[in-house]
Amino acid sequence: MINKLILTLLSVCAVAGVNAQDKLIEKGDKLAKKFRYEKAVKFYKKATDADANHLDARAKLANALVETGDLQSAEAIYSTLATNPAAPAIAKFNYAQVLRSNGKYEEAARFYEEFAKADPKNPLAEEFKNFKEEVAKLSQDRHEYSLISAPENSSASELSAAFLNSSIVITTNRKSSSAGKNLDFMTGKNYYDIMALGTSEKYTAEPKKLKGKVDRKLNEGPCTFSSDGKEMIFTRSNYKKKSAGGIRMLGLYHAFWDRKKGWVNIEALPFNSPTYNVAEPSLSKDGTKLYFISDMPGGEGGTDIYVSTKQGNQWGPPTNLGKEINTSGKEAFPFIAPDGTLYFSTDSRVGLGGLDIYSATFSGSKWTDITNLGAPINTASDDFAYVTDGSGRDGYMVSNRPGGMGSDDIYKFHRLTETICGTVTEMRSKNSINNVLIKAMAPNGEVYTARSSEKGDFCMNLMPGKQYKVVADRDGFFTYEGGMSVNAAKNAQQRIVMRPKGGIALTVDVTKKGGGALSDATVLLYNKNTGEVRKQTSDVEGKAVFDLFPDQEYDLKVMKKTGTRDSVYDRFAKAISTMGFKPSQSINEEAQLTQYDGKFVFDLPNVYFEYNSYIIKPFAKKELDKVTEVMKSFPDMEIELSSHTDCRGSAAYNLGLSALRAQACVLYLDSNGVNKRRLIAIGYGEEKIVNKCKDGVPCTEQEHAVNRRTEFKVIKFD
Repeated sequence: MINKLILTLLSVCAVAGVNAQDKLIEKGDKLAKKFRYEKAVKFYKKATDADANHLDARAKLANALVETGDLQSAEAIYSTLATNPAAPAIAKFNYAQVLRSNGKYEEAARFYEEFAKADPKNPLAEEFKNFKEEVAKLSQDRHEYSLISAPENSSASELSAAFLNSSIVITTNRKSSSAGKNLDFMTGKNYYDIMALGTSEKYTAEPKKLKGKVDRKLNEGPCTFSSDGKEMIFTRSNYKKKSAGGIRMLGLYHAFWDRKKGWVNIEALPFNSPTYNVAEPSLSKDGTKLYFISDMPGGEGGTDIYVSTKQGNQWGPPTNLGKEINTSGKEAFPFIAPDGTLYFSTDSRVGLGGLDIYSATFSGSKWTDITNLGAPINTASDDFAYVTDGSGRDGYMVSNRPGGMGSDDIYKFHRLTETICGTVTEMRSKNSINNVLIKAMAPNGEVYTARSSEKGDFCMNLMPGKQYKVVADRDGFFTYEGGMSVNAAKNAQQRIVMRPKGGIALTVDVTKKGGGALSDATVLLYNKNTGEVRKQTSDVEGKAVFDLFPDQEYDLKVMKKTGTRDSVYDRFAKAISTMGFKPSQSINEEAQLTQYDGKFVFDLPNVYFEYNSYIIKPFAKKELDKVTEVMKSFPDMEIELSSHTDCRGSAAYNLGLSALRAQACVLYLDSNGVNKRRLIAIGYGEEKIVNKCKDGVPCTEQEHAVNRRTEFKVIKFD
C-alpha cells in the first residue's frame, strides 16, 4: 500500500566520495525505494555505527525509522541533527515534526520557530509560524463528536471503512482465507483485502471476503461504491507490469455487481501506471467525480489528491486539486461527502500529530475553508480515512492512537451537533448567492463557519441549546448580521438575504436653517424602480451615507422629531437620479430643515397583516379608508407609516417583509387619491415587538398577530 505515515522527511546532506559507509547507504537506499524500510534501517544503522558524524546516514536512518513507526528512536536521532550547525535548516523542521507526532507540542513549537529563523523564505515557515497557538485550540475538545472503537477491529491493521448500502466494508490485513496469499515483502505482514462485515446495525462475527473476482494474491483496498451499490472502484496492486525498481505500484480498478456472480467485469482505470501509484478512491454522490491520491510526476508533494470527471462512460484525465489542498508533504484518504464536503488527511499543515483529518468546501472555482477537525477526531498519532453516511451524522475513521487493538483501528463516530442548513439570496433579484462566508458565533466565543455553494445552499453543524450570532460576508454585498437559535429537534431552514452594493456613494448633509449640522435626523431613501426603502440616522456631523445603484431613480426624504410630542422639523424631499453614473462616483446633497411646531394630534388606526404576507385584506382596507378620509380632509398633512412583523423568520427577511407591507399601504392610499409624496414609509422588521413574543419565547398565533401591523403618525400639519 502507499505508505500512510506522517512526515515528508528530507535527506540533510549529499553523499561525498565512495567508501564503506556509502556502500551501506546505497544498499539502504535501494531497500527504501522498494518501501522495505525495516531492512533499510539495518544498513543505515551500520553506516552510522561506522561513522557517527555521517549526517546523511543519520538523516536517512531517522527517515526510515519514521516509516517503520519507531518515532521515539527517530526523535533521538533528529535531536542531534537539529542542533548540529553543519546540518541544513530542514533538519529543525523534521525534528519539530517528529516531536509533534510524539505529542511534545511545546518543544515542537520551539523548533518550528528556529526553522523559520533559519529559513524564513520556506513556505513551511509561514504555515507553522503560529503552531503553538493553533495547536492549543485544536487540542480543546469542543464536544462535537462522540467516538468509540469499532467492533470490527482486530490485532492486525484495519486501514479503512466504506458504506455499501446498509453494509460496512473494510480494508484489513488480518489473516486471509485466500489460498496462495503470501506475506508482503515490503512489510513482512499479510497483504490487504477488502472484506464485508454485515450491516452497520448488526455486525457479523467474522468479516467475509467480497463475492466475485476482487480478491487476488497481492493488495486490494481501500474502495468506494456508487450510491446505488452497483459499482465499485477499488485499489489493487498492478499485476501487469512492475516499475523499473521491481515494485508493483497500486492502481484503481472498476467492477460491476452481479447478483449471482458478485463483483465482475473488473477493468483498470485509464490513468493507472507502472511508474507511480494511484489509490484510495472516493466517488461523489452523483457518480460523476472520482477523487484519489497519487504520487504521479508534477504534483505538489509526496502524494497529492486528484479528481477525474466522468465523460460518458469513461473517466477523464486526472486534475490536481492544486495548492489550496495539496502541500509539499503527503495528502491521503480523500472522501467526498454526500453534501460535497471534502475530507482528507495531510501531514504538512498545522495539526495535532502525524496525519490529521481536515475538511474543505468547493466554492466558485476553488477549494476554501480548509479546517482541521481538532480533538477528539485528531490526536498526536495518525488519523485518517474519515467517511460518513448519507446523513453526515455518523461515520468511521481510522487511527493508530494508543489503546487500540492493532496497528491501525477503525473508530465509529457520531456528531453531537445539529446540522443547520439554509440558503443565501440577493435582496433585489432574489437570486441565490454563492461563495458567501457564513460565521456562527456562540456566546462562549466559539466560531463555526460554512460557505454557500453554487446554488446558494449551506449547512453547518452547531451545538443545540445555544443562540448564535450569524454574520455573512461576500465581496459586492453589505455584511449580513442576524441571529439563530439551535434546538435539539428539527430546525427550520435558515434564510440569509444580502443586500448588494451599487458602488455609487450618496452623502446627505443634514443642516438647520441658518447653518449647523443636525444629528439624529431620519433620512429615508426610496428606490422608485424597485420599491426598496432604506433608512439611516444622521451622525453628529449631520451626515448619512447610502450606497446607490447606477441607472436608478430615488426619492430622498429627511425629517427630525424634536423633544416635544407635536413638534417636528420640516421635511426635506428631493428626487435623486443615478442615470449615467458609474460605480466609484459620488453624489452630495444638502438637506436643510426648519423646525415646525404642530398644534393637532390625530388618533389614526393600525393596519394588521396575515402571517408572512403583505397583501391588504378587506379588514385592513377599512382601516386604510379611515386614514384616507383624514388625509383628504387635511391636504397639507403628512404622515409616517411604520410597518412591523412578528419574530418568526430571520431578521433580514423580516426587514424586507415590513418594507413591503409599508409600501403596500402607500400604494393603496395613493390609489385612493392620497399623494404618496405626503407619505413616508418605514419598515422596522421585528425590531419593535409590542409584547413578550421575541425570539425563543413561545406564543399563540393571536399573540404573534399583534406584532404584524402598520402604524401611522402625523409628522406635519399646517
